[in-house]
Parts: sequence; C-alpha cells; structure tokens
Amino acid sequence: GLRGSFEYNTDLLDAATVQRMAGHFETLLANALAHPEQPVATLPLMLETERQQVLAIGRGPTREYPADVCAHHLFAAQAARTPEALAVIHEDRRLTYADLNRRANQLAHYLQTLGVRPETPVGLYIERSPEMIVGLLGILKAGGTYVPLDPAYPPERLALILGDVRAHVLVTQSHLVSALPIHPEHTICLDTD
Repeated sequence: GLRGSFEYNTDLLDAATVQRMAGHFETLLANALAHPEQPVATLPLMLETERQQVLAIGRGPTREYPADVCAHHLFAAQAARTPEALAVIHEDRRLTYADLNRRANQLAHYLQTLGVRPETPVGLYIERSPEMIVGLLGILKAGGTYVPLDPAYPPERLALILGDVRAHVLVTQSHLVSALPIHPEHTICLDTD
C-alpha cells in the first residue's frame, strides 16, 4: 500500500479543491499501474464521469433550431441582432459579426458572378483562419456547396477530390496556390483578391 497526505496553504486552496487534486493524483497512479508502457503525459487524471461533466459544461446548453433554415441564414440573423459583437477571434485577429457578414456577402456576390448557383461545388482550400469562416459563409450564401480541402492533404488526394467534384471555382489563400496540383478555372485568394 501507499499512504500520503497533502499539506497546502488554506489562503490559496480550499479543502474541496485539494480533495479533487488528490483524486486526480489517485487516478493518475491507478492508470500508471494499469498501463506502465504509456507515457505519464498521456494518462488521464479525471475519472470518466468527471470528464463527461466537464465536457458537458463546455458544450453549453443545447438549443433547437428550425430544420428548414440554413446555417448562413441563422448567421445573418445573428449579425443583424448583434453587429458589433465578436464573431471570430483567431490569434491577434478579431472580426465582428458585421465585418464577417459584410466580407461573406462580398465573396458570395463575386462567386455568383462566376456562375456559382445552388449546389455548385466550390473548393475551400484554406488554413484555419478568419478567412476560412469568410470562405465557408460566402460559399453557402452564394448557394454553393463547399468542398473542404485540407492543406495537409497530399497533392494526389487534392487532385483526386478536385477531379471528382469538378469544381470550377476555388477559394484559397495566395501562399497555398503553388501547392495545388490542379488549378480550377477560377481561383480566389481571400488574402489578396
């Protein structure tokens, strides 16, 4: 067996917090004994029930949305209600709902001039960034179907996807264009165009 105790500053921590920490330590030790081949950094600290509780808090309340309303319409309604609220925060960049909606509308109108109509496939070859959200919303607002293309995909996979969907329009970032194995008829670089 093993005995231990915790000595702590009561000005900094309360008994419940220390008890929870002791439970995490006990869980860590039990998992280390059960899985000695695993690195300590990969072992869980929380019991599964506690983990589920924490995940439930992070998910927030569930809400029902009308099944007949598209996501981009719900977004536009939110932008109208709270135009100055922050919609996207990525590193040091911030976009309000009004900014995001304006940029997505601008892209949508341009996509429509290129022939994007309902269910037209449009490639979205972009890194995680505010431009990714602009691109996604813009494609949906134009009526198109976005085709996600991960920059981490090998060139052969990108070529296969682009060939299969026959997308004649691609939304991307300028520094990614040279990595494309196939160039659709229209390529829009959101960071330069």
